[in-house]
Amino acid sequence: MMDNTANLQHYASPYYDPIKAHEYYMKNRELKERRSVTKLSDEGKKVWSYTKNEIKAEKKTKVEAEQEKKKQKTEEVRSNAKAMRERISSRLKELNEALSQRSSQKKKTIDERKKSDLDEIGAETEKKKQRVEAKKESEIEKLMSVPIPDGLSKEEKSKRVAERNEKIAKLRSDAKSEKEKLSNRSNSDKENVRNTATNRKQRVTEDTKAERTDNSSNASAERQQVSNDLKTAVAAAREAYKAAKESIDSTYEEIYQREFDRIAAEMPKVSKRKKSSKKSTKKK
Repeated sequence: MMDNTANLQHYASPYYDPIKAHEYYMKNRELKERRSVTKLSDEGKKVWSYTKNEIKAEKKTKVEAEQEKKKQKTEEVRSNAKAMRERISSRLKELNEALSQRSSQKKKTIDERKKSDLDEIGAETEKKKQRVEAKKESEIEKLMSVPIPDGLSKEEKSKRVAERNEKIAKLRSDAKSEKEKLSNRSNSDKENVRNTATNRKQRVTEDTKAERTDNSSNASAERQQVSNDLKTAVAAAREAYKAAKESIDSTYEEIYQREFDRIAAEMPKVSKRKKSSKKSTKKK
């Protein structure tokens, strides 16, 4: 009787261990064969069953490695995309905060300029009123300094006092009218200053709003680009895995076939010879 161990040692391959092969075959003898094993001897069937499983395990390891590579790449690009989106949001926040600060500073400057202009107008108006008042008092003083001559009749004296009082009243009326004009002009100038400041602040608000809109629009475009890049990168990782898987499938299909062919060549099924029939004729 032929020693099975010696027979199995004819087939040498990194995928085959004769002892483990026997144990595996006994447990998995019912496995369906993808390749026809009718060409193999019983020992060849054992060898092929075990070898095929070893090849399958090695292939699985490589496929899993590619799957892990795809997973890591996908996680990496997703993490990068998340970080990029966070940077975009952070930069947008910084831009808008800086924009708000500039806007507030501009409005503060406008208000300070308005206050300065209003104070200047008020002070200048007050000076002019003081000059008008001083001029009026000076004129009145001059009139009052002119004495009414003695020896005038009572009627004449009363007439001259009335004339002087009339002149004084006119000086006072003119001064009052002049000061009212100064006040009106001052109020008008102040209103112009206030309106100008309001308009300038409104322009600052509108410009700030427009810049904020531009910032948001740019951030949205950047986020969309990140999203597009992420989709492209994920698709690329998926395609790389698909290509690697196809390559592995093709490579291991060749390995399957090569190992099967080697086993079939070294351990072919031996056809039983048919017993020759006895001659029915007798020698004469």
